[in-house]
Amino acid sequence: MWPKKFDSKTIWLPSIPIEVSALFGKSNHHLELGMGITSYLTRSLAFNSETFENIDKVVFDAAIPVRIGYRFQKPEGGFFFRVGYTPVINFPTGGKGGWGFDPYWAGISFGKSF
Repeated sequence: MWPKKFDSKTIWLPSIPIEVSALFGKSNHHLELGMGITSYLTRSLAFNSETFENIDKVVFDAAIPVRIGYRFQKPEGGFFFRVGYTPVINFPTGGKGGWGFDPYWAGISFGKSF
């Protein structure tokens, strides 16, 4: 869920992320590559030149997250740690004119595998 401000209140818009990733390496150290699609609802603001009013509405949008990273994970399971660079390619939907590229995303995570 993504929080968005409409006038003076916050509403929560749903998001559906789907990603496929692959690990390369046979020891504890792996290269992780991945790609997916995230569809979500977002806010669109347009201007009606006939009535001189702003049109504020919720529209469908989508993005392609890409992942390249390092993962420490033992083959038998247990603790894992990963860090990755995750730029996003934006679709030309939701009233936008063209494709976009957002290079400023990265992530870090840890957990337990089994």
